[in-house]
Amino acid sequence: MKKLLQPRLLAAAALAAGAAPATAATPVFVNPTTPYLSSADIPVGFYFGGAPTLLDTLEDGSLDASLTGTHGVLLDVGFGGARDSVDADDGLIDGNCGPQTAGRCVSWFNGNGAEGVTFTFVGSGAMPTAFGLVWTDGGGIVTFSAIGADGQSLGSINASGFADGSFGGTTGEDRFFGVQFAGGIRSITITNSSGGIEVDHIQYGAMAPVPEPGSWALLAAGLAGMAGCKRRHTARA
Repeated sequence: MKKLLQPRLLAAAALAAGAAPATAATPVFVNPTTPYLSSADIPVGFYFGGAPTLLDTLEDGSLDASLTGTHGVLLDVGFGGARDSVDADDGLIDGNCGPQTAGRCVSWFNGNGAEGVTFTFVGSGAMPTAFGLVWTDGGGIVTFSAIGADGQSLGSINASGFADGSFGGTTGEDRFFGVQFAGGIRSITITNSSGGIEVDHIQYGAMAPVPEPGSWALLAAGLAGMAGCKRRHTARA
């Protein structure tokens, strides 16, 4: 009981101190600073239930029917040059996934990194509230942005400093970029300022439900009351 109670009291204290919890109207962008080597590296808590509704590794040689890709092409098994895919896509996490692996390591490529690539949800189900992909190759400054359900911009983030200068299948530079927005995410776009751009593991799903501000206030009050009861009980003891 003590282990369960303490985190809740800390949350109540943070709310009482004026910390602002995330709200349904606030997009949250994610750019982990560690390499993405397999689906196990999807950020913890990014998807409700821990897993995406769709994770398209592109290994079947096509983009899932619920998505459209604007700009660029699939680098599939018929492409004889270098491919830079997520490490695990050749069945082995060993720091490399690329042209040396016949029939594996498919990715999406655009030779114009400044133009980048946009993936749009066109499925018949609920619009994603968590949407991401993995940047695997390019150079310069990477910019990741998103568009909401009503066509409004959800903002963007920039990142740099992890490109390794190689296009031969190395995976230590691969990074996950994602956005969560309870109002729905129609599309995501990623670009980089130098050379071409390559991406993989396009994915989407549902984010965890976000309590409304009134619910947070009630939770804080209730937990504060629990804390008071605990102090009185301790004093009597």
